Order: sequence, then structure tokens, then C-alpha cells
Amino acid sequence: MRDKYLILADGRSPHTLKWVKELSNYFDLSLISLNGYDDQLLQHIDKKQIYVVNESVNAAGGNFKLLLKYFEIKKIVDTLQPKYMNAHYISSYGVLAALVKRNNLQLKLIQSAWGSDVLVTPFESRIKRAFTKFALQYADLITSDSFYMSDKIIEISGNEAIETFAFGLESVVMDDDVAKDENLIFSNRALSENYNINTIIRWFAGLETRDLKLVIANDGVQKKELEELCISLDVSQQVKFVGFLRKDEQDALYKKAKYYISIPSSDSTAVSLLEAMAFGCYPIVSNLPANREWILDECNGSFFVGDMPLPVVDENVRNINKKIINKKAIFSKSIKKYIDRLEEI
Repeated sequence: MRDKYLILADGRSPHTLKWVKELSNYFDLSLISLNGYDDQLLQHIDKKQIYVVNESVNAAGGNFKLLLKYFEIKKIVDTLQPKYMNAHYISSYGVLAALVKRNNLQLKLIQSAWGSDVLVTPFESRIKRAFTKFALQYADLITSDSFYMSDKIIEISGNEAIETFAFGLESVVMDDDVAKDENLIFSNRALSENYNINTIIRWFAGLETRDLKLVIANDGVQKKELEELCISLDVSQQVKFVGFLRKDEQDALYKKAKYYISIPSSDSTAVSLLEAMAFGCYPIVSNLPANREWILDECNGSFFVGDMPLPVVDENVRNINKKIINKKAIFSKSIKKYIDRLEEI
């Protein structure tokens, strides 16, 4: 009989689907979601094992009202009696999971940090830092997707029981016969302050050739402001906003784009960077600690500087980046190592 494994995570997130898909090979899974769930989950987990506790979660923090859901979630956990409980996103699900763990010390708690929940939220106020520390300290194991974030986890909580691996990809197609569009630059980060899409547009407007195209996927609160910026800089015909994309639509753009650009002010290892590398795009990224774990400046990518020209790309970079991803960022390989680590706690 397989061990029971309970996941507390957003059932609509593609990251949750990725975890469920891999973990279903090893465990009898259950899921508690505060935001509903994607029907794709039903391919890997019984519908009866999905529990929806309706409450919206704000990725920017300020989720104190979620504490009111504690008793409802505790009742589900008491009924299921899982061996492992894995919470994804420390400042929401992680805090609730730690409260449950505090009253059930035999339960093995794994906290999975996603990025801003460790790199941003705890540094916004003392109370947010205290909640983050509480959640991390009750963990038997913490997963992190970069060594930089792992260091921050230790700084905040003192808990060194960390397994570091990227939220990686299913596979990498090494034989790439897709012709790249030399003039296409692709951005797919959120249209919000942290991701500096306005800086990308201003940089793009300063590039010399008018043959270039910038495709901006995703959505966010700054969309209207960014569209108006394009008009004011006279690049609205070259910049295309395409909104949220399905995976197949996004993959098609990765395959076609020569360049990928992502310049957030704060970030851990971005799955989109790994995807771009796997599809042979040349990455232009922020000079952040997590990015330095993947990119060597002007070798397999470039760190963004505001007045930089568009890099000249050595075609060997495509295969170099694909080999890096194949070695370090295949999710099934990482999960196998993670399962081995679970057996030690």
C-alpha cells in the first residue's frame, strides 16, 4: 500500500499540476485547494480526494483572513491522516499547514517555497516575517528552486532541512529543426511592477532596427499603462500584447523567438527561463543571484543593461542551453531525488 500524501496548493496552478503528475507515481494523493482546481488534475488524482475550501489567495500577501479556514482544513487532515503534508506557497498554504502540524507533530510537513513568498513577503513587515518564520520552522523538509532562495530560507528561519531543485520541465527536444525568427523577442512575465515590462518596452524602443518585434504575453494591473507607453514611444505597431496563452500557444512562441527577455527586480529560478533555454531562445535576464545559477553573462545569455544593444548570438548557444536543462532541470529526475530525501525524515 502506498503512503498517503496531502498537497495544500492552488488547484488551478500549472505548477500544482506538475507536482501532482509526478507525485501520483509514488503516493496515494489528496489535495486541498483554496482556489478551485483544473480538470486536468483528475487524470492523476481521484475527484473524491480533492477538497475545495473556498477562499481567494493574494500572491502579494495579506492573507490573514485565511487563518479562519484553519479549523476546516484541520478537520480534513484529521480525517485523511496522511503521512506527508506538502504546502505550496509559504505565506498562505504554508502558514495553515504549520498550524495543523503544530497540533499533529507526527505528521511530516514539507513546505515548498515558490519565490516571492520567501524573497519578498517576509521583508515587507515584521508580522509577515514572523508568519513566514513560523511556517518554515515547523517544516520537516523545505523545497526551494534556487540556492539563493535556500540561503534566504535559512536566514529567515534557521531551518537547514532544504532540498534545492528547479520546478523543471518534463523533457527537452535536443534535435531542433525549427527556424528562428531573428527579429522576434518574447516576454511572458506578469504585467506588474516587479517584472519591469515598462523598462523592456523603453529598451526595445531604443533599438536601432524597426524590423524587430516584441511579443508580450501574460496579463496584469499595468496592461493599460504599458499599452499607452508603446503609443507614446511610437512602437505600438512593433509590440504585440497577446494576454494569457495556453501551453501549446506559448511553446509555439518559444520555438519561433530568437530572444527571451525577463528582467524582474526580484525572482527565484523562473520556470519560463528554463522553458526558454530548452526551446533554444537566447535569454536576456536580470543580474539576480538565481539567474546566475543558470546564465554566464555573454556566454549562454546576457544580463540586462538599460542601453545594451541586441546581443549577437552564437548558434552553439541553443544546444549548450538545452544540455544544461537536460542535466539540471528535468522535473521527474528531481522528484525522484526528492522522494529519496523524504524517506530520511
